[in-house]
Amino acid sequence: MKIPIYNQRSEAVGGIYIAELTALGKDAATMNRLGTHRDDFYIFLILTKGKAIMECDMIDVKTSAQSIVIIKPFQIHAPKFVSPDAAGYYIGVAPFLIPNNCAAVFQNLKITDQAHKIDKIQKKDLLETVGLLHRAFETITVNKTAIVNGFFTALIYRFVNLYSESNHSLSEHKNQSTQIYSNFKQLISNTTFLESPSFFAQKLNITTSHLNYCVNASTGKSVTYWLQNAMILEAQRFLYYTEYDAKEIAFMLGFEDHTYFSRLFKKVTGETPLAFRMKFRE
Repeated sequence: MKIPIYNQRSEAVGGIYIAELTALGKDAATMNRLGTHRDDFYIFLILTKGKAIMECDMIDVKTSAQSIVIIKPFQIHAPKFVSPDAAGYYIGVAPFLIPNNCAAVFQNLKITDQAHKIDKIQKKDLLETVGLLHRAFETITVNKTAIVNGFFTALIYRFVNLYSESNHSLSEHKNQSTQIYSNFKQLISNTTFLESPSFFAQKLNITTSHLNYCVNASTGKSVTYWLQNAMILEAQRFLYYTEYDAKEIAFMLGFEDHTYFSRLFKKVTGETPLAFRMKFRE
């Protein structure tokens, strides 16, 4: 059975979507409709009331009131149970909006640690920030994208502080494919994403075909996809946060031919660099 990959909702503002859990539905029909799937973006679930169980990569992640659950991009998951009294927020975020230092914290979490209790010290500030983000998202106003992004940036660092304060350093058992994929991801940086798959295979002392097999088994995507994805994320950050044009960005990313960069960007994302930028400009 092919596992579906879902994209971010069209209602997202500047790559960010937030809704109350009650607005999304939590009945059996809704959960069955979602089924087992992957998403190409980050999901943060903040549960303020009730209980829930999310299956992530074949492991049940159980959570209760005053907790957060993180779902990583392309992680296989499915909602298994949501109590009738459950309340809270669902946040979907484009990966390019997650700072690299924050993404590193989330990507290194064990599956069982992706659910985290909100401690009493941080509870008030964290939930207030979530509330501000939700109100900004629902309000029609000038500079809405910038306001929503600002509140989300504050929130993502609150999440990181919460997860970083706990000890998640203990390693969990990983099969060979998962371990190789994890090692491969650690080798990708803004100075290596233009390298060939064989470059990474050599670094890991395995064949290119075995690397591709392991990465595909873990994520449903190829090595080439993840290298292009790393490049696209960096390009999207430049387009979102700076005024550099596509030609300047191409050269900063290491491309000798800026037209090739623009063609590749459109091939991967379905839109030109300028069209991507204009989506977030008011």
